[in-house]
Amino acid sequence: MIYRKIYKFLSSVKLALALLVIILACCLFGVIVWRGAEAGRLIFGTIWFNGLLVLLVINVAFCFFPRMWGRRLTVVSFGMMLFHLSFVVILLAIVYNSLFYFRGLIRLTEGETLPSSDLQSYDAVDKGRFFSFTRLRGETSLIKMHTGYKVAGEDKRAAYEIMVGEGSDRTHGIIYITHKLSHMGVDYFNDKEGYSLLMMLSDKEGKDLYGVHVPLQSLVLGKDRFEYFTGYTDKGVVKKDVIPFPAPPERPFWALKVEYLPSKLKERAGYVLYQVSPLDRNGFPALDKTLADGKAAIGEKFRVGDYFLEVKEVRYWVAMMVRYEPGKPIVLATLWGALAGIVITFVGRMARKRK
Repeated sequence: MIYRKIYKFLSSVKLALALLVIILACCLFGVIVWRGAEAGRLIFGTIWFNGLLVLLVINVAFCFFPRMWGRRLTVVSFGMMLFHLSFVVILLAIVYNSLFYFRGLIRLTEGETLPSSDLQSYDAVDKGRFFSFTRLRGETSLIKMHTGYKVAGEDKRAAYEIMVGEGSDRTHGIIYITHKLSHMGVDYFNDKEGYSLLMMLSDKEGKDLYGVHVPLQSLVLGKDRFEYFTGYTDKGVVKKDVIPFPAPPERPFWALKVEYLPSKLKERAGYVLYQVSPLDRNGFPALDKTLADGKAAIGEKFRVGDYFLEVKEVRYWVAMMVRYEPGKPIVLATLWGALAGIVITFVGRMARKRK
């Protein structure tokens, strides 16, 4: 008796309607009230929401397939079974994807290599509840950024030459706006890029004391007009700001603000505007005071008291989207099965009417 009650509950049309209403309401909340990673954390990536989807899959299976069992196989019945089976697989693939997906933003400077499985390598991460970073094996390297990259005469603007993987199992390729790189089920997409200055600190005898790549923010001023400077992005708004120099964990000497003026004649050349402020007793920038303020060309020294600053070279930094969505290929492939089921059912019904 208990098995019959369970079967009756799982095959109930009322249960199907209730599940559809609840799932639809959750989707609306996930789109209107919460969005992006917040919606995934509170709704789409939770055990209870994916449990609802699994329960709907069971309900559909119990409602449809027992009724089709033992019936004569016709074109119409085959099309309906194919459609419902595809529907079940799609829902299971969605559950699988929402629990095991990964989306991250990794930022590298030309020549830099970062471990792919280290959370610290990513500026932003959004992942499923059961995703493990061991899935991202090896390293991600940015070999070079190519500007004015063309494919079959079409300008793709910027392209990133990257290498991912470990040991002999590495994938090397170029990604641009309409082309991704795939390695072991993980996809790499280009996202954005900017300038990175190799800043060197030396003493008055010319001895190098410290060097670091300083990534710059970019601000669009108009058509083909940009500003490149030290700063940060807050909720999509780019702001100019100082940086401690040298950077922690080294002991900072000053608060440094830098702006890069690219040359229109030669790539990776131009001038750098410097503004150097002292630090107060607590290590905070004293922006009302200035130690040095001026301009120097790339490769030219800029004096700050008994020290010199010099931008040795200009490189590019790039940010790439890293995505692992294991259920997505299943969903896309099964959609064709669902479409085929609809077409087959339609053709069978039309043939039956003609008879």
